[in-house]
Amino acid sequence: MDLFDKISNDIKSAMLAKEKVRLETLRGIKKEFLEAKTAKGSDGTLSDEQATKILAKMAKQRRETAVIYSEQNRPELAENELAEAAVIEEYLPKQ
Repeated sequence: MDLFDKISNDIKSAMLAKEKVRLETLRGIKKEFLEAKTAKGSDGTLSDEQATKILAKMAKQRRETAVIYSEQNRPELAENELAEAAVIEEYLPKQ
């Protein structure tokens, strides 16, 4: 099962479990994957390697945004970004 299919299945699980942050994050990941699949010059497929690069980029963005929110004394927003980063990192290979 490739990452795209795994994310799709996990969206269903998150809906059933009513995990709001996880569901929103997984939907965001799927949106990025679909955009990559349908991008100009793409052949309509998404390899796990491409998907992993997208996930790494998304996780990095979340961590950087959390730092900015922390610097601006917005801990509730930083906490949400870090929670999303944690969900994204579950799908990345272990470092």
